[in-house]
Amino acid sequence: MHDNQSIVEIPLSQRMDDLIQRFGSWRLFTALLGASWRRRQIRNLTDHLSPQLRRDIGLPEQEVVFPRRLSLWDIRL
Repeated sequence: MHDNQSIVEIPLSQRMDDLIQRFGSWRLFTALLGASWRRRQIRNLTDHLSPQLRRDIGLPEQEVVFPRRLSLWDIRL
């Protein structure tokens, strides 16, 4: 099935060449930076939410990770 999909799909390098030819390299680069910046902002806005609130608004739940206390068994010489 993978071979069938690769025949239908356009390779990434060819798709990038088409986008660069159509829009230009600077526009493509600024669009990529803008998309990554927006994604980072969305992630930062939801990082502080509890798992219940994340579930209520439709985001995947994240496990609450509590910091481990240092034990004497953790000290290695």
